[in-house]
Amino acid sequence: MFTSPGSIIHGPLTPPLSADANAKFPERVSTILRVFKGCKNGYPPTVPWTVYKLNSEEYEDLQRRLKDDEELWGYVNDKVRKLIIRMATTLHNTFASKLATKIMERFESLAKNQVETRPFIDKLDSVNGAIHFEQDGKQFKHVPDIRFHHKDAAWPGVVLEISYSQKRKSLVDLAENYLLASNGGIRVMVGIDLDYKKSKEASISIWRLEISPCDDGELQGEVIQELDNEVFRDAGGNPILSSSGLKLPLNNFAVQALSNGLPDSSVIVDPKTLCTLLAEAEEWNDKSTLLQGIMPAQLKRKYRQQTPDEQLTTSDEEKLVEKERRMQRKIEKADKSYGEERLSAEASSQEASSQEASSQEAI
Repeated sequence: MFTSPGSIIHGPLTPPLSADANAKFPERVSTILRVFKGCKNGYPPTVPWTVYKLNSEEYEDLQRRLKDDEELWGYVNDKVRKLIIRMATTLHNTFASKLATKIMERFESLAKNQVETRPFIDKLDSVNGAIHFEQDGKQFKHVPDIRFHHKDAAWPGVVLEISYSQKRKSLVDLAENYLLASNGGIRVMVGIDLDYKKSKEASISIWRLEISPCDDGELQGEVIQELDNEVFRDAGGNPILSSSGLKLPLNNFAVQALSNGLPDSSVIVDPKTLCTLLAEAEEWNDKSTLLQGIMPAQLKRKYRQQTPDEQLTTSDEEKLVEKERRMQRKIEKADKSYGEERLSAEASSQEASSQEASSQEAI
């Protein structure tokens, strides 16, 4: 899954003698291309959140080299949003699926106990896929992990993002993108943070849009964090019963024009239930990773014969990597002074990074 862009950092000075060669075969660009090819061929990174920093020349070269490979460019253009890669794990996807199912069950229970909510709830559904936005003439999209959409609304009322600790800071920007770019059509974003591979701690954050009138009479929207990283499961995997868990008023699930008149009721998933869903997802993650369970007898495998165009390009890729390494050695040999200049530039760049005016980052 892929999310919104970060920035690209200002890099070292451009090498004077070998600029064309260095732009053609930069190591970091090659690494990112291999990641994209792996994702396309069904071999994504083993970690769910990885950051790659590029200077402006590397970023431009990455775009150029992607476009030179029509098939890869088509994949990246469809799956990637401005080069930030988030690969969902079995844990991530299973927990999201189970939580969406549980919330739908809560809807049904609420409709049975408060029959006046039935017409509204019957038009709510859990929907998958990208949400498309347009702002200031620019189009972009986000793919939330869970979203609940009322059939008569243009936007889903609530979106949920399952994140890892590495991504936590990105959720604030994501919340603003969702809520402001939809003009409040998306009323709430929930972030559920998992402490990936470090402990079993898990927490919830909630952002919603606060609308107030300006001096000129127009309405202004500002994203407010209503719940800030409230822990519902401790490091040992035990539920924290004092936590509020996940609690969302029913009227949050659609714009006010559709939710007016609803009774004061909420959809609640308590901490114990959240922990149970998460533990079940962790079991499936372990089973998938370790291939646990009864397995069939080993077969002699006979695959269909592939045409040259269909064959995997592992050997070609290895040749490309070696070619890039040879080119890099030639670059370093042709201009030794650039290597020293680059180290000096990178050191000064780190010290002055907070003062950089324009930077971009690719993940």
